[in-house]
Amino acid sequence: MSGTIRSQAAYLLHSRPFRDSSLLLDLLTRDHGRISAIARGVRSVKSKNKALLQSFVPLQVNLYGKSELKTLTQVEALSAPLMLRQRKLFAALYMNELLSRLLHRQEGDAHIFSLYESSLGQLSSADAIEPVLRCFEIDLLELLGYGIDFSLFAEDDQAEDAYYYFNAEQGFELVHNPDEKREKYYPHAELCKIYSREFGDGSTLKFAKRLLRTAFSVHIGDRELSSRQLFRKNN
Repeated sequence: MSGTIRSQAAYLLHSRPFRDSSLLLDLLTRDHGRISAIARGVRSVKSKNKALLQSFVPLQVNLYGKSELKTLTQVEALSAPLMLRQRKLFAALYMNELLSRLLHRQEGDAHIFSLYESSLGQLSSADAIEPVLRCFEIDLLELLGYGIDFSLFAEDDQAEDAYYYFNAEQGFELVHNPDEKREKYYPHAELCKIYSREFGDGSTLKFAKRLLRTAFSVHIGDRELSSRQLFRKNN
């Protein structure tokens, strides 16, 4: 990556205080992926940029620096922030945390940026957040090269009462004797709905949530996501 990045579309994933008046930023950019940057002096009372550096505001940024840690030299808002409250806000924070955990720095992927941006828009207008989150998770895994292989049952002629076990590293396996510990397995019919993204039933959403949490677990590590704690505290 060159030393200067100009007029780059970006979203703030996370920020934290740095020294007396600065912030350390974790940015998702359209062309350069996740970038760490210093925003110098933005916590001072005279800073005009403090109000702009909020999550879920479409930004345009200029950055400079030859090292992995860049310096924010200019920022402007491209539009008003999305209005996300309560569970919609927690869902968006969950998306931010997933991206911060999973994306390597300075590996650009415009498809991931577009997925994030469109999913935020869907969250802001959706009546139900879980279908939006499940679709985001499925697409994100696919774009990262960790996609779930549904071909075993999507092309299978097994009876609809068949059950499968899912291992995040090895995929699906047909269960021949599902009577014991059936709660650990996935019914064929429910997996077909997840594959087709038919999330109208509560049972399908429940299975999809468990499946995707298992799929992500090998990539995000054992440390719990803070956003999941927010969901629990506010349920």
